[in-house]
Amino acid sequence: MESLLFAFNALAPLMALAMLGYFLWRLGLFSDDVVDVLHRFVFYVALPVLIFRAISTIDSTAVLRWDVIGFTIAMVLIVTLMGFVVAYVVGMPDDHRPVLAQIFYRGNFMLIGIPLTLRLGGDEALTTLIVLNAFIITLTNVLSIVTFRVFEAEGRLTPAGLYEMTKTSMKNPLMIAMFIGVVALVFRAPWELLMTAVTAVPDTIDLIAHTATPMALIAIGAQFRFGRVRLYARVVIIGTVSRMLVVPLLVFGVAWSLRGVIDFSGAWPALIALFASPVAVSSVAVTRGLMGNDELASQMVLSTTAVAVVSLFVFISVMRFMALL
Repeated sequence: MESLLFAFNALAPLMALAMLGYFLWRLGLFSDDVVDVLHRFVFYVALPVLIFRAISTIDSTAVLRWDVIGFTIAMVLIVTLMGFVVAYVVGMPDDHRPVLAQIFYRGNFMLIGIPLTLRLGGDEALTTLIVLNAFIITLTNVLSIVTFRVFEAEGRLTPAGLYEMTKTSMKNPLMIAMFIGVVALVFRAPWELLMTAVTAVPDTIDLIAHTATPMALIAIGAQFRFGRVRLYARVVIIGTVSRMLVVPLLVFGVAWSLRGVIDFSGAWPALIALFASPVAVSSVAVTRGLMGNDELASQMVLSTTAVAVVSLFVFISVMRFMALL
């Protein structure tokens, strides 16, 4: 019972904010343009500030747990390969395949993962997630572009294309925030002197960072559209089951079997955020930019987010019962 209550208390405020966004849209208080502005603010301002704050306040480089980082990167590559296999084996239209393959590795570990990690493990767990994201965000952006290029008719990747996708990844505002945070961390002494002398700076950073979670969840709830799910029912079901059940069971099972080799203490909330979160909202923009089926990508976001209410509750309850959280 205690495990169930823990999971409920962790998820309920997040789901309540998403439901608030949905009802505000249904009541006509939020238009689609407002929702788009909220997403832009979160992506370009609030989340980068939150990431910068988390990195710049790291107490020690001891949080760079290379065994956990190596495990996470390896599992992202493994589930990516799974996505390619499933997309090829399951018969479906060509424009469905890259969208299906992408959802295996592109979880919503920023908008859903960050607030969930904070509730499950506090600032220490958030720091672990941010450190992992420094590697995973770049990797997933590159993998998304590779995925769509591979599934094109030509299936060829040129050196120029690889250069362009790397450059695009580095311009991501989240990556820029990480870089600036690392600079502040390296030059800790002058940065802390500035923060102590001008307290308005850290206070402003804190205020902006605190808007990331509620505004992101309200925006996600406000974009829910259920009317067109039936058009892509088969591929949506396959993708949702794969993302919300198969991927986390695989990753958590491997992590559990390696617990005697790798110390995962304090890292379980971050692993939940990375591998058990629903499909990232940004996957729709990436799909549209790469000339993919962005309507299908939107349905994947909606379906996995809805299922996450149940699947995350179950995973969190089980891990709490096993004393992992």
